[in-house]
Amino acid sequence: MDDLIKLVRTYRLTAGLADRERLADAIFAVIEPAMRLFVNGKIRPQYADDVLQEVLKAIVISLPKFTGDDVLKWCRGVARHKIYDQYKINTKTGERFQALPPEEIWELVDLSAAAEPLTVADRLDLDYAMKMLAASKPECQEFLWRHIGLEEDYGTIGEDHDMSYDAVRMQTGRCLETVRELVA
Repeated sequence: MDDLIKLVRTYRLTAGLADRERLADAIFAVIEPAMRLFVNGKIRPQYADDVLQEVLKAIVISLPKFTGDDVLKWCRGVARHKIYDQYKINTKTGERFQALPPEEIWELVDLSAAAEPLTVADRLDLDYAMKMLAASKPECQEFLWRHIGLEEDYGTIGEDHDMSYDAVRMQTGRCLETVRELVA
């Protein structure tokens, strides 16, 4: 990890194009697999390659401005924004992102007291509940997707919806409660 930070700092200070390209290749040899895994885990496979290219392009453009200490964390932040951009595009065209994986919702709503894997029946019930949620309260699906799936904080979500941190926190809590009721 320290090597990656050193590479990025050297990249920022290097003036020669050939040297910058060599450093960029070394940086992306580390970053690209991590971003591919991150993007593929968040959205539908048919969009993953396009979004990954947008993520990598945004990283290249912003890399000279990077001043932090955790390059991969910063890259995941860039990826979250690009994934959300794709989400907004799909929402405008009427196409919906895939629902959150039932295992993640199941963990969050704490419907199982034991840490046992979900049964097939439980998975079907939870999948049905998420489909019902998408049909009855699509805004809940977005809040849960962004907070759980994209790991965005309430403040970031609130900025996009012109809502306060606490309002988003309460809305997300109500959405989780709705999922609990649908599954129960």
